[in-house]
Amino acid sequence: MRLGFVVLIVLGQFNFLNLLFGNVSGVNLSILAVIAWVIISGFEKTWIWIILLGILNDVFLSDRIGPDIIFFIVLAYAVSFLSRSFIIERKLSGFLVVAFFIVAATFLGEMFIPFFSGKIGLENFWENIKKYFLDWRGILIKNFLAGIFFYLIYNLIRMIEKYIGRADEKLKINL
Repeated sequence: MRLGFVVLIVLGQFNFLNLLFGNVSGVNLSILAVIAWVIISGFEKTWIWIILLGILNDVFLSDRIGPDIIFFIVLAYAVSFLSRSFIIERKLSGFLVVAFFIVAATFLGEMFIPFFSGKIGLENFWENIKKYFLDWRGILIKNFLAGIFFYLIYNLIRMIEKYIGRADEKLKINL
C-alpha cells in the first residue's frame, strides 16, 4: 500500500497538478507527503519510503538523481526532530507548527531543489529568492493550495497507516 501511495503522489505531481493548475500552483505533493508521513509515523518507520519517493521524483521530474532524495531526507529528519520538540497533538500550537513546516518546506523546495539539480546557478539562485518574496499573491496561493493538499494527503496517509497497523495486528494474532 505504501508503494502504491508513493507512485500515486509522484504521478499526481507529474500529471494531475500540471493539468489542473499549470505551473501556477507550485505545490509539491511529495514535500507535503514527507511532512505528513513523518508526523504520522515518525522518521524511523518512513525513511525508506521517503528515499523511494525521492528517487521517483528525481526520475520523473528532474534531470539528476539525488537532489530530491537528499532534500526529502533532510526535511523528514528536521520535521521529526522539531515535531518531537513541539508537541504536534496540541490543537493550536500543533496547527501553527504544521503550517510553518508547510510554508518553510514549500519555500526551501522551490529554492534548493533547482539549485542542487543544476537547473540554476548561484546568481540565479539569489534572483529566484527575490522573485519569490516579491510575488505575495503567488505565495498566498501556493501556501493555501499546499494547506488543502496537505489536509487531503495527511488523512490519506493516516488511513493507510491505520490499515497497515490493523493488518500487522491480525498477522501477529494469527502467528
